[in-house]
Amino acid sequence: MRALSAVIVALMLCACASGGTSRTDAGTEGHLTLADLAASNQSKVAQLSVGMSKKDVISLMGTQTSKTRDGVVNNPWTVETMAGKDGAQYEALYYITRVNQPFTPVRKSLATAIVLKSGKVVAWGENALDRYK
Repeated sequence: MRALSAVIVALMLCACASGGTSRTDAGTEGHLTLADLAASNQSKVAQLSVGMSKKDVISLMGTQTSKTRDGVVNNPWTVETMAGKDGAQYEALYYITRVNQPFTPVRKSLATAIVLKSGKVVAWGENALDRYK
C-alpha cells in the first residue's frame, strides 16, 4: 500500500514539475512551444510589406521550430507552388499563427499564407491565395 502511495505521489510531482510548458511542447531544448512560435509569427506578419523578397521574408519570420506530439513544426510550416489564373507561378509560405485545439493535429487553417510572385510578396492572410488561384 505504501509503495502504491509513493508511486502516485511521484507521478503527481512529475506532472506538476512540467507546469508552465505548453501542451504542445515536448520539452526538447532548442524548440519553441507551438504557442510561442505562433505568437512570434503573428507579430512578425504585421511587419510584412508588399514587394519584400523571399529572402527578406524568411529573415524576418525566422526559422525556429516547435516540437509537438505530432512531430516538429518548421518555420515556414509548409510551402506550396502553383500556377495562378494569370499563368504566373506563385509560391505560398505557410506560417503557423494560431494554436491547435487539444488532441487535434496542426493543419493549414492555423497558418497564415504569404504569397510570392517572382520571389516578391504580393499578398498575405487568410484569403490571399484565393485571389491568385
